[in-house]
Amino acid sequence: MGVASFAITAMRPLSTRDRFVLQFLSLADGLAYRFHRRYPDLLDLGDAQGVARLELVQACSRVTDPTTAPAYLKVCIQGALAHHLRDRALLVRLPASARGATPWQHQSLDQPLPGGTNTWLDVLPAPAPAQQLAPEPLEPGLEHLIEQLPAAQAAALRLTVLQGLSLRRAAEQLGVSAMTVQRAQHRALATLRDQVSA
Repeated sequence: MGVASFAITAMRPLSTRDRFVLQFLSLADGLAYRFHRRYPDLLDLGDAQGVARLELVQACSRVTDPTTAPAYLKVCIQGALAHHLRDRALLVRLPASARGATPWQHQSLDQPLPGGTNTWLDVLPAPAPAQQLAPEPLEPGLEHLIEQLPAAQAAALRLTVLQGLSLRRAAEQLGVSAMTVQRAQHRALATLRDQVSA
């Protein structure tokens, strides 16, 4: 950019957004400093100022009423700082004695145990195998009632109630939608209820 074009650009009047940015820059920096003072171990002052100033520039483009601009900009900047803190900062606040120089440090499970060759991963207990419970035999009368149901209702009842499958898993086995299985199950239970109470 030449000297003449720079002088023309410098003499150009500021836009409304630029005037708002210059007017409320101290507000953004003050809110950033307040967040940094509240969370000194989680939020660096430079990062907080960068987030606050960026949100100030973006929010000034959305201001429609100059009388409510300070309150609107304050809410926008505080929200941006809170979101940055939530997404980037350490979630668990450690005591000062446990922070050390690097609060982002973590311990690997492959790290050897003190005084031995085993790792943390080696000493973890193996998960217990899932026990398959054998289905209890049905009462002869109940089996007879289920056999009297239409095939779709009987299948839905056996899979969801007797075998304990979810509606989705039962629907996958039957090749229908989960809603169809649910309707068939409700009809089957209503029929059995009527037969038992009769």
